[in-house]
Amino acid sequence: HRRSLWQVLGIYLAGAWVALQVVEQLTEAAGLPEWVRPFSLVLLVLGFPIVMATAFVQEGLQTKEPEAPPQSLADVGEVEPPPPPGLEAHHRLFTWRNALVGGAIAFVLLGLGTAGYLFMRSSGIGPAGTLVARGVLEEGAPVVLADFEGPNPDLAAAVSGALQIDLFQSPTIRVIPRAELADALARMERDADARITSQIAREIAVREGYGAVIEGEIASVGSGYVLTARIVGGSDWSQLAAFRETARTEEGLIDAIEALSRSIRDKSGESLRSVQGGPPLDEVTTASLEALQLYTRAELIAGDDQASIDLFERAIELDPDFAMAHRKLATMLGNAGVRPADRVAAYTRAYELRGRLPDAERYLAEADYEELVRGDRDAAIRAFESLLAIDPDNTAGLNNLGILYWTRGRLEEAEDLFARGIAVTPFEVAFLNLARMRAQQRRMPDMHAALDSGVAALPEARMVFEDSRVWLSLGAGEYDRARELAGGYLEEAVTPIELTRSALQQFALAAIHGRLAEAERHMDDFDLAPGGPAHPMRQAETRARIIAARGDTTGAVRSLVAAYGSNRGTLRGADMVYEDWLPSLVALGGGREAAAIYEDWRETIPVEQLGTAGRDARRALDALFASKEGRADDAIRLWDQFERDCPGVCGIEAALFRARIHDEAGDAGAAIREYEAFLDDPVFFRHRYDAFDRGPALQRLAQLYDAEGDAANAARVYSEFVTLWDEADAVLQPRVTAARQRLAELEGTAE
Repeated sequence: HRRSLWQVLGIYLAGAWVALQVVEQLTEAAGLPEWVRPFSLVLLVLGFPIVMATAFVQEGLQTKEPEAPPQSLADVGEVEPPPPPGLEAHHRLFTWRNALVGGAIAFVLLGLGTAGYLFMRSSGIGPAGTLVARGVLEEGAPVVLADFEGPNPDLAAAVSGALQIDLFQSPTIRVIPRAELADALARMERDADARITSQIAREIAVREGYGAVIEGEIASVGSGYVLTARIVGGSDWSQLAAFRETARTEEGLIDAIEALSRSIRDKSGESLRSVQGGPPLDEVTTASLEALQLYTRAELIAGDDQASIDLFERAIELDPDFAMAHRKLATMLGNAGVRPADRVAAYTRAYELRGRLPDAERYLAEADYEELVRGDRDAAIRAFESLLAIDPDNTAGLNNLGILYWTRGRLEEAEDLFARGIAVTPFEVAFLNLARMRAQQRRMPDMHAALDSGVAALPEARMVFEDSRVWLSLGAGEYDRARELAGGYLEEAVTPIELTRSALQQFALAAIHGRLAEAERHMDDFDLAPGGPAHPMRQAETRARIIAARGDTTGAVRSLVAAYGSNRGTLRGADMVYEDWLPSLVALGGGREAAAIYEDWRETIPVEQLGTAGRDARRALDALFASKEGRADDAIRLWDQFERDCPGVCGIEAALFRARIHDEAGDAGAAIREYEAFLDDPVFFRHRYDAFDRGPALQRLAQLYDAEGDAANAARVYSEFVTLWDEADAVLQPRVTAARQRLAELEGTAE
């Protein structure tokens, strides 16, 4: 078909656009190398003059006026000469057939070259071969990222931090998070915030059995920077691969870091589709280099909660859309136990910006939001399961999903997740949770074995494990064993935190056994750190419980209300920790005073700022108010809802208060069932309830069995009560004497 030059131009440009779109789609879908796009563009650019020349030649020849055919030799006269040889040569060379065949051959060669490159890459052949394909790096190998070297330490640290965040997206290598490196540094007797130099990184890799180390430098060149990195490994720490990127200006550093990260991921063996499909680094982190530097400094001093919080907040001021900073800020506020409203806001903002996070961090942000803000633990479980589907060795995912499984009663699955976390990286919390799961299943020898394994793997954390051993023994009712362990801990306690833990142990043991004066003395040894057990309102609540245990509930209410009044001016908002002491005020009989304080709490902190824990506390308060107001059916319904919303961990509290409601209503059978459920739950933190409630619950349960004519169970529970309070204070001894006498009568009747 004849076409004008303008028509050919339009057709070619349209075809070139279609071809580039096809190449783009194939590159993204099939994970073709990045250079396929520019090579395709080069071929199309080279083809443009060829096509236009062909159109010019063909159009030029076909538009010449054709000569009339000769009728006879006479008519012809002298014969016209043939066309010039050059024109016929052009006509033979610039044909549409040649143009189309040449273009097809060029793209076929590009396809063959691409296929050859991909084959060499996946087979480990030549320079294109990946480290995984060559067998020098294992799939999913843990890798230590050393801190970059450079004349500007803050800038070098920011480069290291940004590179680490981007490498977190890789499923082929697992860059060890800074928190895990801090544990390794502690085992090496180094400061947790020490710089990870190349030498230290190699030492960590050897000690922990990690696969390789990534080292790097940043150097200034005029107004720009040169980033270099290398992967080293093997017994001789030979260089496995080297990389180099240039940033013309400081503003171009983020792009250079991203290019460096993608080169590392590509060379390691990650699929090209995965490398190319991740979000840009300035979205995953921030386009503000100053905000990135603040974020990195906050990560490096994570042991100092308040300093880290300040730095994260300054980074967010510079870039309000810095998703990772919002997520880390929420975590640090949670670790510090402060500003719950701000914590909820940070979790919420991180969730809103989750599209700007690497996949693993996105699932963590979703899970935190669902669990800690919305209270939807099932949605949080799904998020953590999605995380482990793409990153089976994510220790945060393994640990947090295990805890959620525990709340659902899936104890064996939870235990398996904690064990997997330990296998990836032996860390303190995983050993503790593994021990708790075994204690929850009343497998006490296995519980002790888990803690012994923790001591062997992390000897520097031995006192933490021994502290947990005391609490788990208490939770299982092994009081003699707990007393022996607490005595050993007390002898070794040296640091302030160890002395505080010991004071708490001694307090709990004394209070559980009715030795109230001794328990009160141990309170004077509580640590005065903010948020600790010596928080003035927590202290006031504990002293009020001691006063009530001595029989003066009116005095207990009066003392707690007075503490509220004296602290109201200095402690504001969430610092009043209403959720920790207000339920006790209601339970002790201060309903009228508590109602006014409850209203103050609701005005100070709206429900949408509370998060899951705060809403759980308010549900418990609503149930307590219903009970004190005589609305037994409403109270039971609210406690049932409270337990459904807070499964696993809240069952012990719900059982205790349901037992009291049924008891007051005269339903002995239901009260007995609930008291037994309360007393039988081996949850590891039950000492919080046992300190003041175990003795009275045992006494009342024995009386209920006795009234029902169940002498065997009555004798069993009376015996346990008498044993528990055998050395109780004099003010409690009349109750012990009465129980001992009734026990003797029951045993005499049985004989």
